Amino acid sequence: MNLLTFDIEDWYHINYPLTDFEHFDRQENHHSLVDRLRGILTLCRAYRARGTFFVLGRLLEKRPLIGELILEAGQELALHGYEHHLLRDLGPEGFRRDLEGSLRIFRDLAGNPPLGFRAPSWSIGPDTLWALEIIESFGLAYDASIFPIRNFLYGIPTAPLRPFYPRFQGRTLKLLEIPVSVYAWGVRRVPYSGGLYFNLWPWAVIRFFARRVLQQGRYNLFYFHPWDLWPRPKGLIRQLKARWLHLHLGDPRKKFETLLARYRPQSLSDVLPALKQAAGPEDPLGGYAAQ
Repeated sequence: MNLLTFDIEDWYHINYPLTDFEHFDRQENHHSLVDRLRGILTLCRAYRARGTFFVLGRLLEKRPLIGELILEAGQELALHGYEHHLLRDLGPEGFRRDLEGSLRIFRDLAGNPPLGFRAPSWSIGPDTLWALEIIESFGLAYDASIFPIRNFLYGIPTAPLRPFYPRFQGRTLKLLEIPVSVYAWGVRRVPYSGGLYFNLWPWAVIRFFARRVLQQGRYNLFYFHPWDLWPRPKGLIRQLKARWLHLHLGDPRKKFETLLARYRPQSLSDVLPALKQAAGPEDPLGGYAAQ
């Protein structure tokens, strides 16, 4: 099973270091983002690939065309929060308000609520598991916010590698958690399936990891941002401190097209019944103790 997801956000939506989103939001008309989105949708159509597009509520509010293009292309539209704030910065009540407002914007555009949610920068971690219960309370069917590794910004290094129903505060949630794919090599976990990692690894290595993950009886969940495939607008990224996060090694778009041709991925909604059937209750921390 090969799954395709996108986080649709603009060039300045970066949480390391903390960026003043409102400052750039006042200046940005999102034309470049719309152009990149059209390019992604064209490639998906050419290779008959379906994906799940997690979109910021602020973008749907400011440029409804973004959501309309995704829906017209027959792709799954899902939610990525309102303005890319980390959940630990919002806190429980702030996140509840953020999600409530974002869902209202989504319903006004799409006519129906989304099935799924992904937190900005994978920010459901050991100290923000309360967010899962809030997502469930709004009736969403699944969450795809847990990255089962640990790096400087996000992750739970011992989280389950398969879809599961999180156990939280003595109960099992009805919300399905769909973790991103990593290659399990003994006790090590190696990311490969999107973002900076997809950029860094050669295609032969990505193909090796993807094949072994399938042999291990799991899925490949690939994830991308528009700026993983096309560089951010020149001149603008000089305003951001973390410029090393924007490296493009080789030709990531060529690797992306090879992925589409080889794996013909599906959206999360396409396979949701199968994922639910295979899932059971699990501890999201998998025994990990927050520091």
